[in-house]
Amino acid sequence: MIKCKVKTLNAQQFSLHILLIIIIAIALTNSAQAKEKYYPGELIDIGTHRLHINCIGTGSPTVIIDSGIGGFSLEWIKIQNRLADTLKVCSYDRAGYGWSDPGPRPRTTARISNELRLLLTAAKITGPYVFVGHSFGGYNIRYFASKYPGLTAGLILVDSSHPEQFNTEEFKRVEKNQDEKTYLNSYKVRVIHPIISDSYPAENKRIAFRLMSSIKSRSTLLNEMDNMETSAGQVAKQTDHPPYIFPVTILTRGKRVWADDELGERREQQWLRLQNDLKNISMQSKHYLAEESGHIIHLDQPEFVSSNIMLTVLKIRDQLFEDNLRKKFDIRLTNSIATPSIQESRFPHTHNATIFSNRSLRQNPINLVMFQTKFEYPDFNSASYLR
Repeated sequence: MIKCKVKTLNAQQFSLHILLIIIIAIALTNSAQAKEKYYPGELIDIGTHRLHINCIGTGSPTVIIDSGIGGFSLEWIKIQNRLADTLKVCSYDRAGYGWSDPGPRPRTTARISNELRLLLTAAKITGPYVFVGHSFGGYNIRYFASKYPGLTAGLILVDSSHPEQFNTEEFKRVEKNQDEKTYLNSYKVRVIHPIISDSYPAENKRIAFRLMSSIKSRSTLLNEMDNMETSAGQVAKQTDHPPYIFPVTILTRGKRVWADDELGERREQQWLRLQNDLKNISMQSKHYLAEESGHIIHLDQPEFVSSNIMLTVLKIRDQLFEDNLRKKFDIRLTNSIATPSIQESRFPHTHNATIFSNRSLRQNPINLVMFQTKFEYPDFNSASYLR
């Protein structure tokens, strides 16, 4: 017979045991990652921790993708595969998600954007970048773009959060009761159950559920949510400047996500108003509605998101090429001859999105000669271009 001794733990001992379990779990995870590379892409050391990034394809400018709260790089694989023939597309895991290590806290947009800058530098991925941000990821890419405008060529906001949403009646957070007492031996547990969308790539559902169910992922999710209002304030302060001069594309879901009641209806209307307001952040903004999608547009309609990323990149390529040509040959634009834009001539039947046109290209007589000959785009990420 085996005798078992049951020991009752007080609150402090219980907390120490939980902390020890977390430390052991992280150590085992890091050890396994060190022995076998079972993840796509790379783990990059940025000093305080390692971040996972997965880049595929070639072509510039490079596209960098940031997920919403709780999401990570694996959910963007359909988008990456669709664009890899013509673009270099990188999806990464914020600290605590996917294959990335947990990072310093609090997990706020300012900290996250700084870590992204360190990651891109350490991974030797040169700019300028086109950023794609879903939901909370929209905060992070807007903050980055305002802090590093010289490294930003454009933004695609996928049903992005708005920095003013917590100032609205529909989305304001309930203030904590200052008189609420917390007892030493009482615990308030918030349980997070990962939900994998039906439209998630079937071959990745199992590993996605495992990674999203991990202690580090759940803990990171809660910390980002708890600090989301702080992040909104950081974005509002950092973006308090004239509109961006680079292109911004806003993609908004067409299906409702809130309850079919009075508050839910008000939230739906307020969300749409905030999405429409995002058009004001750039002098070159386009707004499209993903009619068949809920909040996770990139999983519900990946072809819609891919097309709009590509169209935004084509617009940026037009502008980068034109600016480089004008600087190199001291070309001054005139209005005498109209010619088709690059997109109209090379992509006459782009699916599921509106074709952009570039007025200055159509009206520049030099282009009549330049675009009747074979031409390869320069590498806009190269050192020679950035000098």
